[in-house]
Amino acid sequence: MSSFIGSETCVIDAKGRITVPSRLRKGLDPAAADTFTIFRGLDGAVHMYPLDEWRHFSDQLRRLSKGDDEARAVFLVLAETACEATIDGQGRILLTPGLIELAGLDRTARLVGVLDHIEIWSPERFDAQVKKAMPGFESMLKNVFGRLDGD
Repeated sequence: MSSFIGSETCVIDAKGRITVPSRLRKGLDPAAADTFTIFRGLDGAVHMYPLDEWRHFSDQLRRLSKGDDEARAVFLVLAETACEATIDGQGRILLTPGLIELAGLDRTARLVGVLDHIEIWSPERFDAQVKKAMPGFESMLKNVFGRLDGD
């Protein structure tokens, strides 16, 4: 099972390649085969699921009814933006021009480990999301920890 924590700002080269920092690469399970499924995420971010976690996530998606209009819309949008990328010998992955545009990326990106996946953010969007969350963070943290205690 892959697992990621922490964040780092990385450079995007002219070909759309971005280095996955070694401390994030260390979280890859061997079953991921250094491969990610990358697609449109939430709040203007791009999500990178390692192959092992993508298989689990896609199994959950398959359980949704294909007749459910909302689920079908999600499938279509994910399918439109999804691509697979394997880390090259220099530790880089290639982002499609469409994903770069969706995330509002220019020359840098913030890669954030979010347990089972990595999110790619424009640094400005990421900072705005964190700033928006900060006033209520302690309350949200208590609520989330409380839900964990209920398990």
